[in-house]
Amino acid sequence: MTNVSPQESLSKSPPATPQSVVLAKAKRILEQHKLEIAKDWLTRLVDELDDLEALEQFPTQESIRASLGLIEGLAQSLVDEEALKQFEEGGVYFQQAEAFGLMQPEGADAIVSLARSLGALEDAVWERLAANLRQQDADILRMARLIRQALHRVMAAATLAYHQQSKAELSRMAHTDPLTGLYNRRYWEPELARHVEIYKRYRRPFAILMIDFDNLKSINDTFGHAAGDTALAHLAAIMRSNIREVDIPCRYGGDEFLILMPEADGSAISLVGQRISQAVNNTRFRVGQTFTSLQVSFGVAACPDDGIDPDTLLKAADTRLYEAKQQKARRLGASAQAGV
Repeated sequence: MTNVSPQESLSKSPPATPQSVVLAKAKRILEQHKLEIAKDWLTRLVDELDDLEALEQFPTQESIRASLGLIEGLAQSLVDEEALKQFEEGGVYFQQAEAFGLMQPEGADAIVSLARSLGALEDAVWERLAANLRQQDADILRMARLIRQALHRVMAAATLAYHQQSKAELSRMAHTDPLTGLYNRRYWEPELARHVEIYKRYRRPFAILMIDFDNLKSINDTFGHAAGDTALAHLAAIMRSNIREVDIPCRYGGDEFLILMPEADGSAISLVGQRISQAVNNTRFRVGQTFTSLQVSFGVAACPDDGIDPDTLLKAADTRLYEAKQQKARRLGASAQAGV
């Protein structure tokens, strides 16, 4: 029996296993053919281009350079699992992978486009490996590739759904007043302009209702702004309970509210204004241990009777709101004089 010194034992490399042989060969294939893989990837993408817009979104030199770097990273990971850490956040390959996301066009199709691009790159990698491995190894590779394709599609579908949900939530937050839950001015003004255009094209009438508190400042001054916020939320709840699904309620600013009612005229929306006003005016508003009353006034405008452009309609509703407030003030003044 031959004696082997500890130093000699440590200096000898462990025998290559079948797995390590395959991995080492795969590494050499990726390193030697990374340019061909990148070309295959580009060819797949070019074959899918069918219009000028798609051509303008074609991968740039930066994303091509990133693909070569990622192929090198894949090759190194086959024989050195420590290299996988470079694919984690902050790693070299992670930063190269970010280039693919940053190069995507904006819009709802960005994730689908990104998934398609990365899928084409992966297909090019798999096929180059399969073409240079033994048949038995290639069959195992094909099985792994089919599983990966299915899992990628699952990931793409889940990611797209999450993206759409997040986008919808961001849109809701951008167009909704956080206190009342009604639409805000940013959403409502384009809707008013859109309904004006609908009228001009299809002669579909609509009307708007403008509502304003008469005594919100008094409530804020007497009971504090928290009480004022509660009063605003209360008015919003009454508005929602008195309008249709198709109507568009809005907190326009401060204590001013608007409702757009498609397919309605001035008479119809005046009835809605009366119902909302009476419901609010009949409220005994509790603040701590005391009660106070809420008062609102409203003005209406109808398209086309009062105009066919947004500014004219808003001005007409505002004028009628002001007149309603003045009439109420005169009635209160007359009542006060009569009581003297």
